Amino acid sequence: MKSKFSWKAFISFGLTYTIVILLVSGTILYISPAGRYAHWVNWKIWGLTKEGWQALHTVFSYTFVILSIFHLFTVNWKAFLSYLKSKKESGLNRKAELFFSSVLMVVFFFGIIYSIQPFKSVMDLSSYFTASWESNEEAPPIPHAELLTLTELAEQMKIQSVDEITGKLKNHGIVFEDATTQTLQDIATKNNTTPSEIYNLLKQNSGSSKQGSGIGRKTLETFAAEVGKSSDEVLQILKNNNIVAEKGQTLKEIGEINNIPPRDIFELFKN
Repeated sequence: MKSKFSWKAFISFGLTYTIVILLVSGTILYISPAGRYAHWVNWKIWGLTKEGWQALHTVFSYTFVILSIFHLFTVNWKAFLSYLKSKKESGLNRKAELFFSSVLMVVFFFGIIYSIQPFKSVMDLSSYFTASWESNEEAPPIPHAELLTLTELAEQMKIQSVDEITGKLKNHGIVFEDATTQTLQDIATKNNTTPSEIYNLLKQNSGSSKQGSGIGRKTLETFAAEVGKSSDEVLQILKNNNIVAEKGQTLKEIGEINNIPPRDIFELFKN
């Protein structure tokens, strides 16, 4: 015969699973890096970001409370009412237990709030684990740099024109849409990479041998990024040398218009 559905067993299993998940998620959040670093390098454990673990911990905390309430009302409600009734008639005979339990909870509450030992040591250990993830090589230039747009990043890196940044991104095959609204985090997510990796690409200076290879196929913006100048600066230098050019043109097209080889254009920026 098919047994009747047992709410007691259902709630007991649910509470067991919830406790395990809270224990695991709480431990991971206890040792996780600070948000500024976690976002910068797209930190993950078992496929979940820090926000993922926070969401998991929060939702299952509420689940634990809800299941505990159901446990009280569906499993032990009669026993609970009977206990309250008996205490109302006979009075509380566990005064010592109530007193010491209350004192313990008060000590824990204010000890945590005011960082009193040994509670302070518990949180200091968490801070130690949090800081241990970070390294100088991967540290963001400013807190939450992943929220900077390309325009704001150009200002942070003290670059006169955002064209230098966008040129480098195009040169490395990084897809983006708007330099003024898209953040590094948005661009990193779209390109399946991290804000840290994109920032490191932008900081790199291409070598001269790299600059010389396939020079004719490079657009003016890409070439400007490689020589560390903005598109407007490159256009001005070309204009000063009586070379007509426009943004979006390749160096080969510029050379054909001005009857000079692309290599001659490259030589103007060699020094």
